[in-house]
Amino acid sequence: MWNDPPYFPSHAILDILLQHSYHWKNMYFFLPITAYAALFPARGKLPSLAELSLGTHEPFASPDPILDVFEDAPNLRSLECVNLHPYLFKFPWENLSHIPIMTVTIDDSLDILRRAPHLESGSFIYNTEDYKEWSSPSPKPLRHEHLKELALLSPTWNEVIETQDLFINLTAPHLQSLRICNIDWPFSAHLLPFLARVDALESLYLRKTALAESDVLELLQLLPALRHLTLLSSSMYTMVTDLLLTRLTWRPEMKTHLLPKLETLEISLPGPLTIAFAELLESRWDMGDESTPVNQLVQVEVGASDEYDDSIIRRLESLVQAGMKIIIGTIDVPLEDGLEYLSSR
Repeated sequence: MWNDPPYFPSHAILDILLQHSYHWKNMYFFLPITAYAALFPARGKLPSLAELSLGTHEPFASPDPILDVFEDAPNLRSLECVNLHPYLFKFPWENLSHIPIMTVTIDDSLDILRRAPHLESGSFIYNTEDYKEWSSPSPKPLRHEHLKELALLSPTWNEVIETQDLFINLTAPHLQSLRICNIDWPFSAHLLPFLARVDALESLYLRKTALAESDVLELLQLLPALRHLTLLSSSMYTMVTDLLLTRLTWRPEMKTHLLPKLETLEISLPGPLTIAFAELLESRWDMGDESTPVNQLVQVEVGASDEYDDSIIRRLESLVQAGMKIIIGTIDVPLEDGLEYLSSR
């Protein structure tokens, strides 16, 4: 009934589900916009609903009136909206602790963080075209005490997202993890002061962003507590060369060390594996006694060209045999698709 327009306002299966709304705990709805009004009988009958996912395949449209079926869901903790603006509905924002994914604008994400003061994890994918007619309040400074994980993404067809309002206005002192993907508009000047307001970031994931290696080096100096680092360059911006690898290499004579707590590393290189890469891994694995002020690097994933130098491979094999986990991919094959475990060579 809902495969092709015109769409019917309800469905027999949905009517049966509504009879059991008191027992809903984890619910996923992917419906035409007009069909969401059929959920109204569940209003006030959602005492157990904890996780909710809403989505649509339709082009953006605004229903009238705003739907309040989920407004009274006292145990709702996780909410995601896919291809569907969250302000089409009323939600108990103050109860939320987790947003797996939500399609919004930059101003919307700030407004949502303000509405959800207990949010611990939020992932936002930005849509600047379809949601122009939604007007969130003008950005104002916000200090969020509970936010621990934040992900900022853009679709591949719209990577020019201006994030400065978010980084300028948001302070998240207890943030532990930050992911930024497909943001192709320069933002390093605003990211640096944002990170300076974070007490102890532990995980940083940067994929296809408008950051050069010099930008990355500057921001890494602000993150002495970082344990997990991912740097996957775009075709326009190279974040990792031998310069950064050398700066990460531990040397006993150095008084200060970049990222002393680093334990896992995922990077893409612009060419083949280099001696600097092997030296970095060796320096972070065999560091002598326990008094060394640098953590042991236990896992490394690297994307590089497939022109392997045998002497470098032998050095890496020795590390694998000693216990380090090393995964090698190629530049043309993303690390998550077709990884090669070096220990099986």
